[in-house]
Amino acid sequence: MSEAGDPAPPPEATFESLEAQLEQVSRRLEDASVPLEERLQLHARAASMHGRLEAIVEAARKATAETGKDAAPEGEDAAEPYEKVRDRLAAVVNALEADDLPLARVIELHREAQRLAARCEAILDGAQEAVAAAARETDPDSDAAA
Repeated sequence: MSEAGDPAPPPEATFESLEAQLEQVSRRLEDASVPLEERLQLHARAASMHGRLEAIVEAARKATAETGKDAAPEGEDAAEPYEKVRDRLAAVVNALEADDLPLARVIELHREAQRLAARCEAILDGAQEAVAAAARETDPDSDAAA
């Protein structure tokens, strides 16, 4: 059965499934024995899949760009010490470095990393404020320098 005659992939197809289908179509296009008419159909199908892959990537970019808004240092780790949050962030970064993650998992891990990084930053900012306040209490003249 000709791949050119196959229906278009369903709209809910994942990035990975579309990528695999595009690879199959590309291999078929590389086959010199495929007739020209079928090649044209395959090319149109590949262009369509490529467009859908680009749309998925763009949606992922937007989703990860918006995660900074969701990165407020609230939730389960609000009372955790810096070291514990930092270690969790390191574990998430290590997980992100895996080569075989599906796009949805990469987005999820990226959001978690941004949330944890924001929490680390908030803890460090709080510590810096506490040190500055302690310095002001110890040396009232340092208020002018702060």
